[in-house]
Amino acid sequence: MGLSNEIKVGILVLLFSMGFAFLILTFGEVPLFRPPVKTYKVYFDNVAGLGVGAEVRVAGIKSGRVRSLSLKEGRVEVLFELDRDVALYRDAQAEIGTLGLMGDKYLNLYPGSPQSGLLEEGGTVQKSLGYADTDRLVKEMTNASESMKLMVESFQLILSENREDIRKVVQNLEALSHNLNLIALENRETLRNTLNNINLLAYTLNKVLPQTVESMDRLAKNLDRLAVENRQDIRETVTNLRELSQELKTTLPELSKNLKELSQNLNILLVENRQDIRSTTGNLSELTKHLKEGTERLNRIMAHIERGEGTLGKLIKDEELYKNISSGTRVLVRAGEVAEKTSLHVGFRGELYRGGDSKGVLTVRLQPDGEKYYFLEVVGDSRGRVYKEEVLPNQWLVRREFKPELTLQYARVFPFFSGTELVLRGGLKESTGGVGADLILSERLTMTSDFWDFGRRDRPQDRDLKPNLQVSVNYRLRGPIYAKFGGDDLLNSRLMGVFGGVGLMFTDNDLKYLLGGFRFSLP
Repeated sequence: MGLSNEIKVGILVLLFSMGFAFLILTFGEVPLFRPPVKTYKVYFDNVAGLGVGAEVRVAGIKSGRVRSLSLKEGRVEVLFELDRDVALYRDAQAEIGTLGLMGDKYLNLYPGSPQSGLLEEGGTVQKSLGYADTDRLVKEMTNASESMKLMVESFQLILSENREDIRKVVQNLEALSHNLNLIALENRETLRNTLNNINLLAYTLNKVLPQTVESMDRLAKNLDRLAVENRQDIRETVTNLRELSQELKTTLPELSKNLKELSQNLNILLVENRQDIRSTTGNLSELTKHLKEGTERLNRIMAHIERGEGTLGKLIKDEELYKNISSGTRVLVRAGEVAEKTSLHVGFRGELYRGGDSKGVLTVRLQPDGEKYYFLEVVGDSRGRVYKEEVLPNQWLVRREFKPELTLQYARVFPFFSGTELVLRGGLKESTGGVGADLILSERLTMTSDFWDFGRRDRPQDRDLKPNLQVSVNYRLRGPIYAKFGGDDLLNSRLMGVFGGVGLMFTDNDLKYLLGGFRFSLP
């Protein structure tokens, strides 16, 4: 008796939920095993909200946690633990950082230089730096606000003392506005044409303005970050503004007098040059007329092209171009026939490594025939991807980013002894160069080896590391379910370990069967 549609749907939902669970595991640790740790101490006058269990980062990389906090002789003793493979030196430094503006606190360590010697286990980090305190930042911003308030009050006092001069400036501006109104009445038609051109300009700006707003948004974010990073400079700027307001208090009367004289001169200039302004508006009208004629000529050229006249028109209407397109279509049809013969394998698996680390892998394999195939994997690694960044000349910072890694390889299949097959692969392996070999012993059992990461960019803090060699056994348990286990990093004795995992691998026939069991009602 066949399975019902409800049971098929339930099985498919369960399988995809397992796949998503494996991918989610790639962005965090699986706390089944904890690596060995060692403890150190550091003293602060104020821990600013640091709590037990908070993260401990060495050069920005998560490497441990805070074990306990206690008061010792008026200072706070912070006892913390680090992974045993992380080295601290005697000139190491410690500070308390914040994740974001209002985020959690964490203990940040600068490991120091190897020349000063290793810091023994249980030792004390001698130098502790300051900490990021949000309350102190708010207080500084409040002081800046008070300074701005004093500056505004100074401006109001200056304006009240020079009220009569400002009133005379406004009267001159009213006379200037009256003269401009007369000019506008005498040149109404010209101004109408100018407004039409301005409307055209506004239409163009409407198209490009969203991109400009996006650029301004990025600029605002950069300015916000700049303000946080240059807090001291902003405080000095506020002080300078306060000094400037005092200087303006003495110089504004003279400035008001100059503005009054300027408005009178502008008024006289407009009256004396009214004819020249009228000529200028006439020239703008003539320029608009020429632009209109140019647009009409362009429309006539496009009409000739549509009728197939001229060199460009003949090129567009050429029958040979149609033949070339037909030939290209036939090539695409043949490519579709090849794609129909290609078999597709899709699957996903999860792997567990030493120290509680894990990987989630999404696999796609395209096999056009029995002699070759193309292999694609998207890998999520809880250990992340480590790289070095130069922040200052000859000063490097180790960073870790959690992004999917890509495996893209070309594989050739060769007959081996007694019905077995040997597969040789090459290309990208987890976003680095790599090669691999598979020995297919039967439909259920396959031995696999991979050799990659020749530069060992995943551990830049360690020197003289050999490439990563991984050997494993794949065994298909039942249907699409298979298990994988083996050894990892076999060429480096202190990194060597075992791993294991399970996964699902569907063929294109499996996918057709699963999808064929669904019934979709159309509206």
